Amino acid sequence: MGADHAYQRLANRLISELTGGLWRNGDPLPSENALATAYSVSRRTVRQALELLQREGFVSKGQGRSTVYRERAIGRSSEKLVDFPTAAREAGFRPSTRLVSTARRQACLSAAHALNLPLGSEVFEIRRVRLLEGRPVVHQTSLLPAALAGRLDVAKLADTSLYTMLRTALAGEIFLAREHVSLLTASAEEAEALSIPQASPLLRVQRVVVDKDGTPVEYSNSALQDSFFRF
Repeated sequence: MGADHAYQRLANRLISELTGGLWRNGDPLPSENALATAYSVSRRTVRQALELLQREGFVSKGQGRSTVYRERAIGRSSEKLVDFPTAAREAGFRPSTRLVSTARRQACLSAAHALNLPLGSEVFEIRRVRLLEGRPVVHQTSLLPAALAGRLDVAKLADTSLYTMLRTALAGEIFLAREHVSLLTASAEEAEALSIPQASPLLRVQRVVVDKDGTPVEYSNSALQDSFFRF
């Protein structure tokens, strides 16, 4: 695809981020300058991409010159969070966790939005596979603000709940602020991690967890084998 279609490539990336993230109707997008810097394109390319998204109904112009997300509603909850091992044991399962990887990286559009950070901020990524009775059933990616992650002993995440670590580090309770459940098909990575055929049906559960002041402390994206879970 030639340079004349750069705005279409950017539009496709933005659509993927917006429809795959925890966006609500009316949430503002970053400025054209911020998007141009983050995606290494010109402001003209950003403007053309946003015009395409507006024609297709993904965004609209809000007050002033801001661009906002359209027609997305996500439920909220202030229920106390229960970690995976505790919930599994209460259901009669024997849980375990395999820590796949940890890494620092720049926040993409959805992660920056979910964690209320500037686009491109450093975040800490944790990838885990959750098992029940030794069978892998959840592929989970958690993103945390880098400064907060530096206060956690992430090497112990195979044996210790992340929620427990966060409560200790923050000296207080944490809460579920947003949760979105949708259907997806397993990617190559997810299929390998869960020992299932690629494109198998899965549930995607996305969460934003906040501290007692409402500050986001974790954005998680989990692919689940739905026969083990009820929502």
